[in-house]
Amino acid sequence: MASPKKAKLRARPRRPLLLRRAMLHSSLCFLVGLLAGLAQVSRWTAVASTAATAHVFRALHAVDGAINKTVLLLQQQQQRGQPEPGDVVPSPAPLEPQRQPQLLLVVTATDRSDPERRAAGLTRAAHALRLVPPPVLWLVVEPAREARGTARLLRGAGVAYRHLAYGENFTAGEAEAGKERHHQRNVALGHVEEHRLEGVVLFAGLGDVYDLRFFDQLRQIRTFGAWPAATVSERERKATVEGPVCGGAPWMVTGWFSTAAPTTAARPPAVDVRGFAFGSAVLWDPKRWDRFPVSEPDASQDSVKFVQRLAVEEYNKSRGMPNHDCSAIMVWHGDQLVAT
Repeated sequence: MASPKKAKLRARPRRPLLLRRAMLHSSLCFLVGLLAGLAQVSRWTAVASTAATAHVFRALHAVDGAINKTVLLLQQQQQRGQPEPGDVVPSPAPLEPQRQPQLLLVVTATDRSDPERRAAGLTRAAHALRLVPPPVLWLVVEPAREARGTARLLRGAGVAYRHLAYGENFTAGEAEAGKERHHQRNVALGHVEEHRLEGVVLFAGLGDVYDLRFFDQLRQIRTFGAWPAATVSERERKATVEGPVCGGAPWMVTGWFSTAAPTTAARPPAVDVRGFAFGSAVLWDPKRWDRFPVSEPDASQDSVKFVQRLAVEEYNKSRGMPNHDCSAIMVWHGDQLVAT
């Protein structure tokens, strides 16, 4: 007698034969399609690889041919450029070192004036100096009692500066006579000499107006340079022009003229410090103390007087500016804005 478990297994229906054949057929078709697809990809990859390899070889062959032609041309040029046994081969010219533009040392004496007018003049001067190509160093000199407000202004000026203050006191009469302004300029020149600031020194007043091309010409000065300047006076309501006369060779000073004088002088009787510039190296020149007799100590110890007298005695060695015949006016002195 069969067990109940075996009877249950015999009673389970079997899958139809047709369904099993269909599943086997589908599996075989999927396998054949997969193999055919892999074979197709492998064939195209091999073809592409072969074409790429051929292209690379053709490119390398072309590059190799170009390199060979270049090498051949270089060899031919070298053979043509080789000197004969008797030829003299010139040595290459040495490279000139690039010259840096000279430092401009602009000295401004503030003198006594209303604080608002002085601040306006300093601001205008700062705006002008910002337009000058570097290197530029602005030396501003004033009494110590007035230095605080000016220090704040200079910090925001956008120009390299040195603020020089002094403690000496001058009376109103001395200031009116120009002694305080003279002292301020001496303070600036003493600072230049002490720190060996080598460059071109220009005395600029707060009421002066400059053509920007003038500063390019200043950098050509080695010892002294002079130029015609127009002075406009609001009090007297007139303008005068004074400066060098150039002739003969370009930039050569041969005389001195002033529209206030009827004739041209062979040499200037005196030169305003704002009418010339000089190389600062003359301040520490060892021959400075031998130029003037011992009986005139101020002529060598007072820096401003020294350069003024030197400019008068060696005016014919000065460089005439701003053009070769000293005919252009690029500097104007005025008292319209501030007292100078």
